Amino acid sequence: MNYPVRSFTAHQALKQAYQAGYIVFFTDPRVLAREGSPIYHPFDVFGPPVILLAGSLIILFAMGLFEWIVTLVLVLACQLYGGGRFLHWRVHERAVEAVLKNPHNLQVLWRLGGLAVALKDYPDQICVSPEGDWVVFCEHYLMAPPEPVDTGEES
Repeated sequence: MNYPVRSFTAHQALKQAYQAGYIVFFTDPRVLAREGSPIYHPFDVFGPPVILLAGSLIILFAMGLFEWIVTLVLVLACQLYGGGRFLHWRVHERAVEAVLKNPHNLQVLWRLGGLAVALKDYPDQICVSPEGDWVVFCEHYLMAPPEPVDTGEES
């Protein structure tokens, strides 16, 4: 895709604002953590339960049935209360990394939805995908207005 200079400039401003801590990204794992999303990875969904259940089976063979039942209850509690948080954290980290890499990634994820950018100090100033225009948001809130050109004439 051929992106105009405006998108590259806005993306650079977005990246600098994120690194300076002026903006935050919000992600929706219901949209981004599914097949068809460029940042979807099946290990995030299926890996933790498989690892926890395999670990509980090791306990079954190494110790016994009672210890296995206790371990299985703990594994299910971990998956029930921590699985969603782990998935949201992984999707958020992967989305932010992809967004900051280049404007193409940002545009693809923006069209998909499930992404929002907001000013950290003014959270009501938010741009939500896919309805909002991230380039206009960057131009309005993150980029300095162009300096007036000094022609040497006084008015």
